[in-house]
Amino acid sequence: MKDFMDAVAEAFGSYDDRTDSRDPGLNAVAAQFGITALKARKLLITAGVYSTSLSRQITRLKSEEVELELIIHITGLSRASVHSYLPYTKGPYRLDKLSANAERVRLYRERKNKCAEFSAELSALSAQEQETALWNMLVYLQGCVFLTAKGLKFTYQIRGGEMFVNRKSKSVTQATVFMAFRKAMELEGIVAGPKKLGTFGASYLYPIFERLGVIKKSH
Repeated sequence: MKDFMDAVAEAFGSYDDRTDSRDPGLNAVAAQFGITALKARKLLITAGVYSTSLSRQITRLKSEEVELELIIHITGLSRASVHSYLPYTKGPYRLDKLSANAERVRLYRERKNKCAEFSAELSALSAQEQETALWNMLVYLQGCVFLTAKGLKFTYQIRGGEMFVNRKSKSVTQATVFMAFRKAMELEGIVAGPKKLGTFGASYLYPIFERLGVIKKSH
């Protein structure tokens, strides 16, 4: 369970609304591990890497031994939401859940290493080799859950020379993917939003390129 929490915290980073003005990215990390945003928040609070005025208020109320029903009334949150702002305490865990979490950690580590290797090798490859390596990575990552800038979850499948996104009826061609990739490389990874890629399907390619390290994250 701790390995799972550590992996989620590693993927998330850290957030404190007293110093961070960006979106914390809670939904993105939840999608990456196939869990709810509520569970992701609870894990991150337990790990000590997520802090907001609301989380601090609930922690203070709990430390003052305020009853849960009163905390719900004070905050106006649902019972499930209040629980998501409280850290996990030690207790028995179902073996099937532990097994599922272990598999999520394994996949996260494996994918992270593959993406890091791809990003590190890019500069040493020719333009054609870069495109081949990129397409191989897209094949490898198909089926993963991604999040658009607007918070929409999506997955994709590669069939032949096309990318089929589950939210779009029209496919993104390999030529379009390479065009967007070249634009991101031209901008040296500093791409201020999907529109800067200037291609069809950019809203889907942008988060994939971020995962691959082609586009540098803004935080």
